Amino acid sequence: MEELIWIKIETTKGNDDVWSFKGQVVKSIFESIVSGQLTSGFFKMEQVYWIINKYDDDRTKQGKELYQYGKGELKAYRGDMYSRIDHLVTIAPIDGEMEIAQYDKEKGKHLSVVSDIRS
Repeated sequence: MEELIWIKIETTKGNDDVWSFKGQVVKSIFESIVSGQLTSGFFKMEQVYWIINKYDDDRTKQGKELYQYGKGELKAYRGDMYSRIDHLVTIAPIDGEMEIAQYDKEKGKHLSVVSDIRS
């Protein structure tokens, strides 16, 4: 089994908006992208998620919300996402397990990054 690492990407769409996603990718694919060896086509991210800040009407921060492909409102997705390499704005390794665990601690909910996202 190939080693996976957690990453954050920013990617553009046709209207030039930048979208941010986090997830896991095969380490050798990540290394090929950042070294410039892989410059076209798609790559697969697994266990895709993002966390957004929630605000009320007067822009007072009310907390954070976790979105995960394959869970909750996004359960129609299977947990994986394929992104075009030539649409990448940034790509960076992150500690996704720590971030989700911190969110879990703050929310008082149990979220497991080792469980199957498709369940």
